[in-house]
Amino acid sequence: MNENLLLHILANEASDDEKEEFYGLLENNQKEEELFFELKSLWLRTSMDETTVSLDKDFDDLWQKIKEKQVYRLTFAQEMLKYAAVLLFVLGIGGAAGYFISQQNFEFPETGFQKHTAMRGSVSVVEFPDGTKVWLNSESELLYREDHKANQRLAQLSGEAYFEVTHRDDCPLIVEVGDILVRDLGTTFNIKAYPEDNYIETSLVEGKADILTVAGNPIVELEPGESAMYHSTEKKMELRSITDNVLSAWREGKFVIRDQRLEDIFKELSRWYGIEFQFENNELRDYRFTGNIKKTTSALHVLKMLKATTDFNYRVVENVDKPDTVIVY
Repeated sequence: MNENLLLHILANEASDDEKEEFYGLLENNQKEEELFFELKSLWLRTSMDETTVSLDKDFDDLWQKIKEKQVYRLTFAQEMLKYAAVLLFVLGIGGAAGYFISQQNFEFPETGFQKHTAMRGSVSVVEFPDGTKVWLNSESELLYREDHKANQRLAQLSGEAYFEVTHRDDCPLIVEVGDILVRDLGTTFNIKAYPEDNYIETSLVEGKADILTVAGNPIVELEPGESAMYHSTEKKMELRSITDNVLSAWREGKFVIRDQRLEDIFKELSRWYGIEFQFENNELRDYRFTGNIKKTTSALHVLKMLKATTDFNYRVVENVDKPDTVIVY
């Protein structure tokens, strides 16, 4: 892949002739096509986040693998591509390094809560002084503080988190998610509560956990192997059984799909890869799939795997100032 031509495309500075040449090359090389779309996503993300890193060797090593030739001196514009390539290297997209788990940086809002986040395309791990450990899935946020006067550990979650709680009789952990509270009773549990999903799912692996109203009134006490699905719009709770391997899969770098709707699968892909999906055929939203897919593979490869099992097509629409869009039909 010609890096100068690639830079013109990414920076939206390419002429019509350059675009024709570039996309003609991609049509004949599947690996470079996949690499381009991942690089473009990272370029946009890096530019918007004003990420600053300096990892010349990682960039050079990555290009060496892709092109097997020397990378030359970079201009200022190419420095931005370097940052995108370093992110590509760290996240393991396109067959580079493995699944990424980061330790957390902390922020302290005025409320006294510590703020922990997982950026798109990563899983973050938080460990508190008492030994409690929390994994945060992509695009999740956890606010946490200890209320010593009330003898409580308080958390607020948006997104998905897996908790291994060190139980303390004198200081229980209470997690607020939307309209409900989850209270630890010596527990390992998973909570999925992305605002756009309109549901909150609490799954208990071991121990006990109470689900309460925000006023503290009990709704249900979960037993290991049980999951409580709270539907925010209908204000109703649904119980079902779960298996631990499904809950642990996202922490181990896998999409584990168990009879899920195509629309819900695409929500997961969007959170991880930073691309958007639109349906031209609404009947496809309810197509269901089952399977395991590694998150270290590219978004295009995942789409091809899903497409191979049913009858749908897609096309990718490139956007200059926002993530690319996949049109499904």
